[in-house]
Amino acid sequence: MTNSHLLKILQTTAYSPEELGRLIGLSGMTLRRWIKKPAGFPLPPVYLPAIRDTCYRLVSEGVLDPEAPEIKEILFSGLATGEHHAAIVNLGLPADFESNPSMSEDRILTSLVMIGAQEKKQSEVEKNPTKILSFKNMGSEWAERITTLLSVIKSRKMSLTDKFIAYGALFYLLTPIDFIPDNIPFLGLFDDFAILGFAATYYMKMQEGNKHV
Repeated sequence: MTNSHLLKILQTTAYSPEELGRLIGLSGMTLRRWIKKPAGFPLPPVYLPAIRDTCYRLVSEGVLDPEAPEIKEILFSGLATGEHHAAIVNLGLPADFESNPSMSEDRILTSLVMIGAQEKKQSEVEKNPTKILSFKNMGSEWAERITTLLSVIKSRKMSLTDKFIAYGALFYLLTPIDFIPDNIPFLGLFDDFAILGFAATYYMKMQEGNKHV
């Protein structure tokens, strides 16, 4: 990663070096010093994880475009193939999951369906209600999203197929937080709260649609 990548973030976000520095955990003076170096100046490796994590956060907030070449290079810098494979296997996603880099809502929901369709993942969700409920302590919006998804998997009116997204999102919630982030493209760009939001919104739209049928 070079100062050219850093400059791209600043130009895209219109943040000042001080504003971006606060997000990364560096002083604005340090960022200004790096930017003044010749284009292609390599950034100190010790700061790369913090810069990459900041990019993930800005992508999830819609501030950065993950398809922009410089941003994509940052997002996937330092990721080991073995880590990708291990995380994909853990979630039960197909081996070619990372070959189609799309950040669309449909891509996220399709991924959750693939996870939730597995009986083993469904079982994990059903065996860990206490752990899932503990996440409600994160705040009212967390509680609302979790309540929605739990009501879906407990529903007797919905088919098992219709519950796959809820199972997938709740299993994702149960997966160790340090296992997925940064290791899987697409899903790794979103935190647990965002994934729950995608799933909960899907079911709220489904409910609205049923009211008008």
